[in-house]
Amino acid sequence: MNNYYFIKFLKSFWLSFKQALASNEEIRKIKDKHPRTLGFLKGRLDKTKFRGFPLTIFGLAFLYILLLFLGAVEDFITSDIIVSADVRVNTLLYSFRNIVAVKTFIWVTLLGESPIIIIFGLIVTVFLFLVRQKWSIFTLWFTIIGSETFTYLSKIVFHRPRPVNAVLLEGSASFPSGHATIAVAFYGFLVYLSLRRLKKKRYRLFAMLSGVFVILAIGFSRLYLGVHYISDVWTGYLVGLLWLIIGISLTEWKIFQDRHASIEGKSASDYYNRLAKFGLVAAAVIFYIIYGLSYQPKVTLTLASPAPSAIKSLSGIFTDFSLPHYTETIVGKLQEPVSLVIVAPDDAALVKDFKAIGWSLAETIDFRSTVKLFDSAAWNESYPTAPMTPSFWNKQVHDFGFEKSTGSQSVRQRHHARFWKTNLITAQGENVYVGTVSLDTGIKWMITHQISPDIDTERELVFSDLQAAGLIRNSEKRKTVDPVLGKNFTGDLFFTDGEAYFITLR
Repeated sequence: MNNYYFIKFLKSFWLSFKQALASNEEIRKIKDKHPRTLGFLKGRLDKTKFRGFPLTIFGLAFLYILLLFLGAVEDFITSDIIVSADVRVNTLLYSFRNIVAVKTFIWVTLLGESPIIIIFGLIVTVFLFLVRQKWSIFTLWFTIIGSETFTYLSKIVFHRPRPVNAVLLEGSASFPSGHATIAVAFYGFLVYLSLRRLKKKRYRLFAMLSGVFVILAIGFSRLYLGVHYISDVWTGYLVGLLWLIIGISLTEWKIFQDRHASIEGKSASDYYNRLAKFGLVAAAVIFYIIYGLSYQPKVTLTLASPAPSAIKSLSGIFTDFSLPHYTETIVGKLQEPVSLVIVAPDDAALVKDFKAIGWSLAETIDFRSTVKLFDSAAWNESYPTAPMTPSFWNKQVHDFGFEKSTGSQSVRQRHHARFWKTNLITAQGENVYVGTVSLDTGIKWMITHQISPDIDTERELVFSDLQAAGLIRNSEKRKTVDPVLGKNFTGDLFFTDGEAYFITLR
């Protein structure tokens, strides 16, 4: 009831405002002096003609999306912030990759494959023909062909290579994503047709949410399968929106041209109309299943490791090989500097030695571990192998996460050590790892931890634990960067003297 009176108040206020403008002497002078200009502006708000309010809305929407598209292209050309995030998001999703999820997202990505779109488009064409909506058939295919042609030419112009860790082999260039483009153009157009035909609000809402879900799922499948960067998908969405606006505009123009025609259309009878709907939907589902079962792409879950490089001196790895001194946020902003450089025979030896000094190997992030982490944090319980927030160094997600409980025995407070495996090896064939350390002091925003600013104390803790256990063959402490006072990706302060331990394990 309160909303009812508030709306009445707004309506009354708007009418009073219009009357005040109409009776204002200065406004009258402007109207008398510029009748054509005011007439043109008034015409743009005319809801009875397509070239009025509808065309104004479509034009403004098209212009806005076009500017976003041009901005995305500029970001790609100038390697702006979104491109900086591309590789890191790609490697982050790679770290979560498993065969079950890969097979699931292959089925999702099939919804954007050309054979599926063509057959689905033909099925929709048959339906539109049955309900006598021939103009919608034209605008549907105009949207599909236009968006795909634009994307094809864009790939030729920009010719961006695909990510190196793609699950599927794709022959075309990466920028922009054709699947993301057609997802918006085709499935968006289907949502538009549904909204035009459906009468009940709950059906219209279901159609809209279903369309958005399919579009987002197709885009994410391209990211998860590693065949596109995030900027490819984003730009593909924008291209699809541009052509979707064009297709809808042409359809609405036809409706305004013939007031007796509407998108609902007519068929011979309601019975045949319903029968046609079910038959065509069944045909689409059957084709999708058959095509999916016969689709046997070559799937690659493992990434070929770069060729190892031999080092002469452990202390010279940053200068001799130009390795980054700092970890990074997902957009490439510098965080904590590397504070530990460790040489170990192999991955198993590194894990074994840290377990020997009381540091547990963190679990990978998945649904089960995430739920358990939130539950442990909520009840302030211990979770010695809780998953850790991903961190980046040299554009890669950390390979190993180790954690050690504090005296509180709570998942809210724990010592953290993250390590990245480099492609460097010693003369003895041992592997080189770089790492950072921190202390969690509590939960922030109920989704991540807050760290203690004194990260040097944590560095000393790791060194003393290894030394006390007699696991260090030799070590050296050197200054690698100037003293730093900075912030991590969640805004937590940290400070360090810029020194790092170079440790060779026994």
